Amino acid sequence: MGLLLAALCLLPSRASAQARDSHQLSVYLRGGVSAVLAPSRAMGGLGVGVGLRDVMKGRFILQADVSYLTLLGHVGEVRLGAGVQRGGTWSPAALATVSVLMGDALTTRTENIPRTPRGPAGALGVTLAPLRFCMDGGSCVSVLELGAGYGTDFATAGPSLQIGLMDLGLAF
Repeated sequence: MGLLLAALCLLPSRASAQARDSHQLSVYLRGGVSAVLAPSRAMGGLGVGVGLRDVMKGRFILQADVSYLTLLGHVGEVRLGAGVQRGGTWSPAALATVSVLMGDALTTRTENIPRTPRGPAGALGVTLAPLRFCMDGGSCVSVLELGAGYGTDFATAGPSLQIGLMDLGLAF
């Protein structure tokens, strides 16, 4: 009888340990600013996006999202990220990101840049999410994510920036 009682007491902790070791998928909506500011053109803007996130072992993050941005024209962004998060309710995260922006741009012509570059712009960066909060089920809310990096339009290079105003994730 004592053995059965001990097994029943250990069952919830064993189930939660297995949940931490598995993958936790979530769909998230994001809103914010993303831009590549190369000398020959600026591309990006303010917009919204949707993505898929996988949190492995409660700590490691893989995510991919697509966004529509406006203000500097009509721009589509595809972003991939990988990083780590702290466990618990307050779950700040740091991610390495790769972004590709396609669409309109604000161009600049100078003597050094006689032709306007065409095609997509890319960026490599780091994003920090200090105000990120997650529930036990894996759903998360993040406010004010800050990202910076190196962007290029494949003709010139300059800084890239990302400011996430809101990120709402729903786990399934």
